[in-house]
Amino acid sequence: DTPHDLTPYLTLPSPEPIYTSTIYPLFNLQGPSTTLILSTTRDHPIRLSSVLHPSLLASYPLVSPTTEAYITPHSILFTPDGTHFVTGSDSLICCFDISRSGKGPITRMPTIPSKRKKIVGGGVGMKGIISALAWSTDTILAAGTFTRSVGLYDSGGQGDCIAVFSVAHEANDTETQIGGSGITQVLWSPCGRYLYVAERKSNGIIVYDIRVAGKRLGSLQGRKSDTNQRLGVDIVQTEQGHEIWAGGTDGVVRVWQNPGEEEGAKDPKWEWKAHDGEFLQG
Repeated sequence: DTPHDLTPYLTLPSPEPIYTSTIYPLFNLQGPSTTLILSTTRDHPIRLSSVLHPSLLASYPLVSPTTEAYITPHSILFTPDGTHFVTGSDSLICCFDISRSGKGPITRMPTIPSKRKKIVGGGVGMKGIISALAWSTDTILAAGTFTRSVGLYDSGGQGDCIAVFSVAHEANDTETQIGGSGITQVLWSPCGRYLYVAERKSNGIIVYDIRVAGKRLGSLQGRKSDTNQRLGVDIVQTEQGHEIWAGGTDGVVRVWQNPGEEEGAKDPKWEWKAHDGEFLQG
């Protein structure tokens, strides 16, 4: 087959390198008011733009209360209804109302417990840059960090911390040996029962059963992602359940079917060569 040449529909200029971005969940090219994208850049407010018009629609400042400097989120995610969005930065999760342009977050939730909470026994928390966010079907927010921790938060990221656990031991134990040096993506299964965790410099994806928070169910082997670049992972629903699709540095897309059905290490069910992979080194 002849390869297709892809050209951008529109290019949006940015004053600084973009740290992260997210598309409006109800995006539809037939509805211009829905063609929205949020992006974050260093030393600037969070930007809301349209992919149909190269102009700034709204901005949302996230400022340190102590230094008054802009905080740059490393992860960002719309709520499923598109009325709010959450951001992840250094040990901080914030929630914004998209209708309040020019305003800061409506809630700030430090992921490190305060000294007072530690004294009264509420010392559960995680420290580090929050690099990945994902919603479950019942609005539990999963947050992953470059320091290899996962936190689960109730009420769409505005409630209590349900659990915090580290993925470092599971990724490096003698059974899996898939490695990893920082979480780049977290994904929920369509049923909300399983959480998939992908890392940079990793050869696999870790599968957790969230009914027992922090319990590793198994791992998806052979991802071939030994790079510091963010390589995407996605979930595809099927008639038989769901599949995990992941690309590797070798240009191969690998597919695992219904990963939660069995424990232990699981190899891909099938794979296909997408490209030669020469652009994915480092």
